Amino acid sequence: MYSVESYTWGWIAYSVGVLCLLSLFWLLIRKITSRWMQHILMIMLLAVFFTPVTAYPDNPYLAPAFFVSLYEGILLSDRGMGFQRGLAPILAVSFISIILYSLISPILGRRKKSRSN
Repeated sequence: MYSVESYTWGWIAYSVGVLCLLSLFWLLIRKITSRWMQHILMIMLLAVFFTPVTAYPDNPYLAPAFFVSLYEGILLSDRGMGFQRGLAPILAVSFISIILYSLISPILGRRKKSRSN
């Protein structure tokens, strides 16, 4: 069994790797003229890669839901859960994040315009 410190360092290494991938993805999508589309794509990728779920049902440690879903969907599909245990939290976090973005972005846009005047 791994210690809390091992999981912490694992999350740190995973986060650095995902942030490097996201920075490369940002370079790819920066040519998209629609600013909100760029933001939605980044929010979706952040939700996919950073949504945590318990690694095992009886274990308190968290793991990326993407990998838990992939693992259970491919290797443990005969037990009934399949992709669902990791996919449900990803969809929920994505939905909530996009709703919050759509509520907050007009407020921030107005504040930015008032400062520039």
